[in-house]
Amino acid sequence: MMKDTQLTRRAFLKGSAVTAAAGALGAMGIPAMELAGAEENEHAKVVTSTEAAALPVTREVPVPDKVPSPAKTEYECDVLVIGGGFAGLNAAASAKEAGQNVVLVDKGTPGYSGLSPFVSSHRWFDAEMGDDEAAFRACINRGSEYIGDMDWYGVWIRESKKMYERLMDWGILTQYETAAESGFYDSADYRGYHMAFAKQDRRIRFMDVLRSLQIPVADQTMITNVIVEDGIVRGAMGLHVPSSTVITFHAKAVVMAMGGGSYKPTGFPTGQDTFDGEYICYQLGLPIGGKEFDDFHMTCSQAPGNAFLNNNWTYLNCIWLCGGDITPDTVKSYADGKGKAMVLDRVTKTVTGLSVNDGTGLEDLSKSSVLRKGGSASENPNEIRKGKRSDTMFKGDVYGAAVGMGGHLSCGVFCGLDDLEGKTSIDGLYVAGDGMNCQGPTGAAYPTGVGFTSSFVSLQGDHAGKAAAAYADKVTLKSIGEETKREITEEILAPLSMTSGFDPNWARDMLEGIMAPYWVLISKSEANLSAALTQVLAMKEHVVPKLAAATSHDLRLVHEMRHKVNSAEMKLRASLARKETRGLSYRSDYPYRDDENFLCYMLVEKQEDGSMDVRRQPVKDEWKGDLSLPYAERYGYYFPGEREAKGLPEEEKSSGGWGK
Repeated sequence: MMKDTQLTRRAFLKGSAVTAAAGALGAMGIPAMELAGAEENEHAKVVTSTEAAALPVTREVPVPDKVPSPAKTEYECDVLVIGGGFAGLNAAASAKEAGQNVVLVDKGTPGYSGLSPFVSSHRWFDAEMGDDEAAFRACINRGSEYIGDMDWYGVWIRESKKMYERLMDWGILTQYETAAESGFYDSADYRGYHMAFAKQDRRIRFMDVLRSLQIPVADQTMITNVIVEDGIVRGAMGLHVPSSTVITFHAKAVVMAMGGGSYKPTGFPTGQDTFDGEYICYQLGLPIGGKEFDDFHMTCSQAPGNAFLNNNWTYLNCIWLCGGDITPDTVKSYADGKGKAMVLDRVTKTVTGLSVNDGTGLEDLSKSSVLRKGGSASENPNEIRKGKRSDTMFKGDVYGAAVGMGGHLSCGVFCGLDDLEGKTSIDGLYVAGDGMNCQGPTGAAYPTGVGFTSSFVSLQGDHAGKAAAAYADKVTLKSIGEETKREITEEILAPLSMTSGFDPNWARDMLEGIMAPYWVLISKSEANLSAALTQVLAMKEHVVPKLAAATSHDLRLVHEMRHKVNSAEMKLRASLARKETRGLSYRSDYPYRDDENFLCYMLVEKQEDGSMDVRRQPVKDEWKGDLSLPYAERYGYYFPGEREAKGLPEEEKSSGGWGK
């Protein structure tokens, strides 16, 4: 827990993860990436997949004794894009196509960092294939429990097909055989399957696109500060993790597409998503919404920390084309069925407990209904949206696969009810993507079916990139001052000079222990949330200021822990403030929807005195649905305790809906 460290530059540089990362990818059968600075370092050898396979499995890939600083440590550009996932890639491309000079910075490598590598499906609205706009709107409105942003959803209806075509042109949605179709499934030959289709791998396409557009990429660089002076953005500063070098980016406009986060991934691949952007925006005084809505993803109870177990072939298969599964006849059953499967089930299991799992539970999506697979219900012979063709995989049975992660597209910076650009109240600063912009149409749940997230964040990135480019075209670049650079540099590197303190790895585990119990994560109450908040505040006061780093990798973890503790406090305060149950926020002491008081966003903001405040932001009246409907008709399923609390009739059992 405690450590007493006397550091030298040589000592902390030995923690570099450059070749370790390349070797780990090689061991998975993924070709080694181009890593910043590696070609300049005689000690740093990029390990190929063949070499990695020959290494003893009980030993880590050798760590270089020294990693030099990148050749370039200072950038100037019109538009800086932070994050190289689907949102960031589209933001960068759109800003560049608008004629602006663009730089993209990524904490890992575009295409491989964040959640983008694990996207398994993609959907779009296609009127030519028979999609019904009224049905789609009615379904999302009901399924989001009437706080989803219907204006952004309208943008998706109008523009998602064009976004699909763009991603297809880039090669990111290239279709190829599944493992079963190609003969690799029966022998569980993951490496062979990957190598057979390596040239079609969508991950490498991200860098291909950036190169083709001549957009410079600063990879392996964690942004810790967005610089704002006199209410205007000036750029950003961050840490090149392998070399512990501070990098400065001077920019007219900044698009933050940095993703969400989790406290510790336990069955879902969110290791690099650590609330970096959310933390920066909160410190800048921007309102953060949607923190009370928790993630719905599952893992396997017999191996809850094994992200590969119930995602295995998904990592290697192409991105399935989905959509068209909502029709006028299935609006209610689809929305309610999705809610029962992804929302109600997680709560029910905290009340009844889990079925005993012997580890043999499998799910064969190839034999599931078209709705379960996200495929089109249209009989159009030209329909290409067939849905997931995933091979048999272990079926998750327990929720909490990514403790701290928010519901898809429900949380992030609140930019105003009428915003369709991701424009914040700070001139020149824009936000886009899952976990960064809370104007997603999913509201309190995720009622859209598989494949919506990758589609929507791509579109949102496109809008933010265009808006940032238009802004940059009208202003003059003003560089970050030398004094500011010096102060931020000292702040970023300060944990390396500490001689005693707390290990960020230990702190991460302590935070997970506070936030992971189901009585905090899923079935929440005033007493339990307050108890967890007391512990989180103790960490904030006594642990966070004393986090120490012995290596450059630890330095990254120190900054991430600051972000995670801040996120936990926001999540708990927002959950306490929403004294009702809605979608992915269940309160056992308020087990019912309260339309009179909570058809709103809960916005968390930093006050002038440094305290954290939560306020309500009512949604537009036209998003609230038909308030004259009887309660039991307005909401398609009941939470535990809701029927008794509201005096409702017995719930009608449905045989149809999503997943049936």
